[in-house]
Amino acid sequence: MAKSTLKVQGYEPEEIKKIINSNDAYMVGIRLYIVYKVSQGFSSRKLAELYGISFKQITNWIHRFEKGGKDGLYDKKGRGRKSLLNEKQLKG
Repeated sequence: MAKSTLKVQGYEPEEIKKIINSNDAYMVGIRLYIVYKVSQGFSSRKLAELYGISFKQITNWIHRFEKGGKDGLYDKKGRGRKSLLNEKQLKG
C-alpha cells in the first residue's frame, strides 16, 4: 500500500513564496537556519539544492553572519533596481 503525499490546500507555491519574501523576519529566519545547519556540518551545496538557492548565496550569508551576527542577514537598504520615476511621479 502506497503512502499518500501530504499536500497544501488553498495556496499555490508562488503565494507561499510571496508571504516569505514579504516579511524580513521570515527571510532572516530561513537564512539563520541555513547558517545553523552549515555550522552543524551539513553541506552548503546540498542545502543550496534543497532550498533552491545558489551555493554562493549561502556562502555570502555565512560571511555576513560571521561579521554582523543575525543583523548581518538582513538585506541592506537601497539594493535592487532604482526607479526611473521621480518622487512626484511615484506619489502621483
